[in-house]
Amino acid sequence: HSLARAVARAVKRQVQTQGAGTNDEEIYLLALIAKEDAKDDKKCKEKLDKYCEALNNATIKAEDVYEKLKTFCKNGKAGEKCKNLEGKVNQKCTEFQGKLQTAVKKNIKNLEDTDCANEQQCLFLEGACPTKLKNNCNTLRNKCYQKKRDKVAEEALLRAVRGGLTNETTCEGKLKEVCIKLSQESDELTKLCLYQKMTCKTFVSEKQKKCNSLEQEVKEALKKNSELREKCLPLLEQCYFHRGDCKKDASQCKLPNGNCEEYLPKCDELAEECGKKGVIYIHPGPDFDPTKPEPTVAEDIGLEELYKEAEKDGIFIGKNHLRDATTLLALLIQDSNLKKKEDKEKCEEALADKCKNSHEHEALEKLCEGNNISNDGTEKCKDLENDIKKTCTNLKPTILRNHLYDPNGEIIEWWKLPTFLSNEECARLESYCFYFKERCPDVKEACMNLWAACYKRGLDARANKVLQENMRGLLRGSNQSWLKEFQQRLVKVCKELKENKGSFPNDEIFVLCVQPAKAARLLTHDHQMRVIFLRQQLDQKRDFPTDKDCKELGRKCQDLGKDSKEITWPCHTLEQQCN
Repeated sequence: HSLARAVARAVKRQVQTQGAGTNDEEIYLLALIAKEDAKDDKKCKEKLDKYCEALNNATIKAEDVYEKLKTFCKNGKAGEKCKNLEGKVNQKCTEFQGKLQTAVKKNIKNLEDTDCANEQQCLFLEGACPTKLKNNCNTLRNKCYQKKRDKVAEEALLRAVRGGLTNETTCEGKLKEVCIKLSQESDELTKLCLYQKMTCKTFVSEKQKKCNSLEQEVKEALKKNSELREKCLPLLEQCYFHRGDCKKDASQCKLPNGNCEEYLPKCDELAEECGKKGVIYIHPGPDFDPTKPEPTVAEDIGLEELYKEAEKDGIFIGKNHLRDATTLLALLIQDSNLKKKEDKEKCEEALADKCKNSHEHEALEKLCEGNNISNDGTEKCKDLENDIKKTCTNLKPTILRNHLYDPNGEIIEWWKLPTFLSNEECARLESYCFYFKERCPDVKEACMNLWAACYKRGLDARANKVLQENMRGLLRGSNQSWLKEFQQRLVKVCKELKENKGSFPNDEIFVLCVQPAKAARLLTHDHQMRVIFLRQQLDQKRDFPTDKDCKELGRKCQDLGKDSKEITWPCHTLEQQCN
């Protein structure tokens, strides 16, 4: 994740520095602020005047918001900036359209970080050129989102089978054991565990690449001693989980009878150097204690921490909510390697293969007898088409209810997507789309909107959290003096964030920082939604909280309570129960 963030930060400066010149940057900013109005001189001027007026009312200088805005709000400059802007914006959009087309044609596995870096330009230009960019920006974002989710699931399983990647057989032996415990932890893990042979084939074939990449990263980090401290923990963690599969090949021994049991010796050097800087890696899971139960597989691999790290990247991963046979079979019959054509025959073909190891998937167990399909299995395959139809009938109204279904079957623009979904709603609906989007007519676009909305929600939450932490005490209010104070504080906070990092921490923060009045509305609304979701959690758990609830909900009570009176009492009850 640290690598992904570094790439994102490097690309972040593209708009600011990449040989674009001032003029180019102004085009991006105007496209962001004026959206489609950027293509109409009159409407653009009105939008810009309104933007400058809002800053003026809050006694904020445009250059304090962002240095390049200085010339936007000088008397009479708005009209000048908007003059002939349409041609310039169209040119930018057309150039980007070609680049985007190349990226979206790739399948998820082949997408590079540089392809996903195009998400940034989507953020700036899509609102100004929705017809040209909306669909491909949605496709790219969803592919990058899925790639990040796949990466987390693969990392979780690689940690769980560590030391077992000698060959495909040893990998399959380990994977069988851990999948029983892990496959329900996400949709992506379910899929990897459903195709264990394929998963192990990939893991074993890519093992050397992973080892080489880890060794290279460690070597690079050791060269830059002054920057080493912040890289210690993520790299030591990677060493802990993956060096066991990086045994040296006999052909690499230096002496005829040399010891080839070396597992990335650079990792030992790293541990030593990090130790000198006071950084020691403690592996996840509880310490060894004979009086306590053995750690679970999830604890042993630090799954919770892995998911928390993903959240910092805007990715929330919930448990797989669907574990029934219809769901798994709906996924299995999508396999392009199946030879049969009809659902019933595809189902029987897929099931015949899975029945060879039916105990791997509890939902499929009663559809098998010995190593063959049982009578129940044959019946299930016969009814599968109808069972899928029933699920589809229930899915559409749920998506409609969440405003993710466009009546014309269109993709919804990024900035118009609803973001009031809770983590649980996202996880539940994403599960349905994961298994059924190919099978349900009318929901494919709605599922594309859903994935984009949940991804946007995660990226926005990451940005909102950073700004809200610095705006506590001001996250509720509605009058003009409050709005003025809020915007003034926000501008200061943004300036500090930018100065600390050398650039804005991420694009979503930049978008909020250059639009303070809009940020006031979005941040307070988001805070209110967080309060509502916390209230729901407290109603469910405050009377009998677990230690984990006390820790997590207690922290949320502390943060959100500064700007909300409505959770005072339920938070007080939680505190009493926890004490």
